Amino acid sequence: MKEQGRRGGFTVMELLVVIAIFVTMLAVLAPLVQLVRDRAHKINCANNLRNISLGIHMYAADHSETFPPDLKTLYPAYVEDEKVFRCPAATAIGNVESPGYLFTAGMTESSSPKEVIVRDRDENHRGTGCNVLRINGTVEWVKNSAKKDR
Repeated sequence: MKEQGRRGGFTVMELLVVIAIFVTMLAVLAPLVQLVRDRAHKINCANNLRNISLGIHMYAADHSETFPPDLKTLYPAYVEDEKVFRCPAATAIGNVESPGYLFTAGMTESSSPKEVIVRDRDENHRGTGCNVLRINGTVEWVKNSAKKDR
């Protein structure tokens, strides 16, 4: 007598179990992916601010130690890439005319080194905080609960 073997496919139940496991894994990993994405945006934003800082200080070296009146003055002579003016975490796309960063005009190289000259807009980084660029060239992350330090 010949045994009847099982065919080589999946049953509906096996397929449902695999789909359930896959959906569970996605639900667990989704917040982790968002955290990694947010961290990457913070790092890219800080790099943009460092590039802006270099442009500001090069401008000041050419203009009697005074900083530019606005960020668009830096482009293209001191900051060649327009993408530097876009915060990667911003909902609106920034450009030279409307940067994703706020600039404080009227400062010079002799201003207090701890003064904030450029910072993220409040809506960037989903409201969790912002990167700030100080006159001395340092970039740091400031959480929203510490708004008074800006």
